[in-house]
Amino acid sequence: MSMPLPINVVILASSEAGLHGIKKVSGLRKPGVSPRYLLATVQRSDKFSNFSSIDPAGIGFWIALDQPSKLKCQETVARLQSDPQYSRGFYDVHLPDPVASATDMDDLQRIVDDVWEAFCATS
Repeated sequence: MSMPLPINVVILASSEAGLHGIKKVSGLRKPGVSPRYLLATVQRSDKFSNFSSIDPAGIGFWIALDQPSKLKCQETVARLQSDPQYSRGFYDVHLPDPVASATDMDDLQRIVDDVWEAFCATS
């Protein structure tokens, strides 16, 4: 068995309030080789990364927690996909839609579990 392919995942909310309760989601901080999650906000935040500081080319999957975040993620992915050289590798197959929307923390947990399954499938 080979090593799974690395993946960086952004969980994006419009503001800090949108990330409230995020610690209840399991799988965001697994030790060793695992997907790496970056919590970010569209608005300026003292606690979380700002969307504008993220290098989108290094992100393999986007999780939006509200409609403005979803639009931001979709715009970013559309810009990336306009480059014919852009690819997410095997994640284009295992996570075909690069943007997912979570309506609540249970939904987010399901998506994080899906990312884990895709991560394991790349090995």
